[in-house]
Amino acid sequence: MKTKLLTCLATLLLATTSLTACGGATMSDEEWEEQYGVIVPEVKGLSKDYIMGMDVSSIIEVEEAGGVFYDWDGKEVDLFEFLADNGINYIRVRLWNDPYVDYTDPTSASFQGGGNDLETDIKIAKRAVDAGMKVCLDLHYSDFWADPDKQTAPRAWQNLVYYGNTEGSIIYAAAQWTTEVLQAFTDAGCEPSMVQVGNEINNGVCGYTVATWKDIFLHDCCEAVRNFDKNIKIVLHLAEGANHEGLSSRFKEFDDAGIDYDVMGLSYYSYWHGSIESFTDCINQLDKEFKHDICVMEYSYGWTDDYKEGSNQANIYSSDDEKNGGYKTSVQGQASYIHDVNEAVAGTKHGIGSFYWEPAWLPLNGTSWASDDAHAFLLAQNGAGGEGTTTWANQALFDFDGHPLNSLKAYSLMKKGGKYTEQMLEADTEVVQNINSAAADVEAELPTITTVFTSLDRWTEYTIKWDKSGVNELIKAETGSTVEIHGVASKGKSSFDVTGIFTLYKEYLLNPGFEESPTASDTTIVPGWEVEATSGAYRVESKNARSGQYNFNVWCEGAYTVNLYQVVNNLDAGTYELDAYFRSESGADPAIQLYATVNGVTQTTNVVYGAGWSDWVLNSVVFVANTGDSAEVGIKVTGEAEDWAHADDFTLATIA
Repeated sequence: MKTKLLTCLATLLLATTSLTACGGATMSDEEWEEQYGVIVPEVKGLSKDYIMGMDVSSIIEVEEAGGVFYDWDGKEVDLFEFLADNGINYIRVRLWNDPYVDYTDPTSASFQGGGNDLETDIKIAKRAVDAGMKVCLDLHYSDFWADPDKQTAPRAWQNLVYYGNTEGSIIYAAAQWTTEVLQAFTDAGCEPSMVQVGNEINNGVCGYTVATWKDIFLHDCCEAVRNFDKNIKIVLHLAEGANHEGLSSRFKEFDDAGIDYDVMGLSYYSYWHGSIESFTDCINQLDKEFKHDICVMEYSYGWTDDYKEGSNQANIYSSDDEKNGGYKTSVQGQASYIHDVNEAVAGTKHGIGSFYWEPAWLPLNGTSWASDDAHAFLLAQNGAGGEGTTTWANQALFDFDGHPLNSLKAYSLMKKGGKYTEQMLEADTEVVQNINSAAADVEAELPTITTVFTSLDRWTEYTIKWDKSGVNELIKAETGSTVEIHGVASKGKSSFDVTGIFTLYKEYLLNPGFEESPTASDTTIVPGWEVEATSGAYRVESKNARSGQYNFNVWCEGAYTVNLYQVVNNLDAGTYELDAYFRSESGADPAIQLYATVNGVTQTTNVVYGAGWSDWVLNSVVFVANTGDSAEVGIKVTGEAEDWAHADDFTLATIA
């Protein structure tokens, strides 16, 4: 149950609000609103050279499509000069080899997405340098988008051999190209201060798989940067910035392979990758394990669900993502997210800064995530979607017409801030949950956190301490019983009472929520489950889970089938319910049957999905078993090309 807390009763301080006031006085909500439009407390520990960066790779394409930007007074302004005046000191830009329909002809149709070839990027870098900012160059080593799902070598290199570092190999070509690019930037007077060798290289780079990339491709390309100028910081960039296990494993592999790099770069989108608390915990652990610098190379959040009338806008973020994202879809929520990400990074020993991704990508015809002509290329790379549309405009720091949002003020306010008492507005004071009586440690099954919505338009996690006598009563209770336990939720000096309503059930499944995670290098391992599937059609994914960190994902570039199941032996006599949660998107939803087979008889339910791609919907199937029976339970998936779905939180329990 969520309880709304009246402001006059909610003056409890949260852990992050012991801050110095502007001019020495405490500011009220109204004073913050009048002076700045948003509330952004000071972030302590920001060094003079802390990176307040932005990736504006699409800017040339936006301006050529008619995009115009304005200052706080509504006067037309140069974007780079305006950003520099508002605390931004670094510009990141992505570089593709030949982002054209005909890779041999730069005058052929652009793939769009910023059209980031060498000529375009030098224009961007020169404007950044002229405005007094430094440049971070993001080398994708591809003709178009590179990320964990797609790492395709440029078409000009695809007839070269993969192995070896001599002329005629992709490695040799990539290292030579790296040097040539750096020379071109230097000759233009805009040598980068930081270079990414690859973009989101969790699963490979430039067509190389995990097994072959680290001690050959990365070694030679990093060496090319180091030999060109030893003062350039070298970044190795991974996605899923709250996934400590996967990140730590990868960076250790880089270190063990002797790769010479300076910065552990992360992408962190809370609505995909996990809560700000999990991100903070992740980078704190990385900070202790490694001596490399830490920098968030990409992050952003939505400020609206609206669309610009008559535009090509197709928002990839919506308010459906608030539950995972942890912030309200608002300018204040966006500002709070910017504050919290940078507070987490600045709070580590090796944290050096962050880059907000595409704050100036306006929804204009003539600029898009991918042109219609790029569709075939994306399909070949294991991913499509977004063609012909602008998908990031509602996560920008400017409105759809180029006027700055008050969330942009976060970058200057983080340096000076103001004293502010963050107020609890709404809290989860009642927790209702089923508890597995068959667990080895029943107490460990109890929830440990609850959420509070605050006046900073964010949800923050409070730790629950349950009454010991109630816990002991739960441990002794029989399966099927419901026990009420009282507890206290707290964070810093703030606390409130919480009530837990727990019903005991016996869980028969192994790894029902997929939290027994796979290795970082093989996401097709699903402990406790059997899988029969078309090659490449499934994986355990470490983002956007319904609960915990992991969930089961199906997708394939062609038609596919997946059968995920396990056999449960020695059932007790009774009626059973198999539950599971699913989500997908209309038009991309595969046919899934949730099923249970006992004594040759199969009961099935055709899975239904929610209204939005992030809506988890409970589906159930009921069956009867006799003493000693075995049951095969799971899902059968039939999908057309590019159909996708996620499953999480299976439960098998008696209901009678």
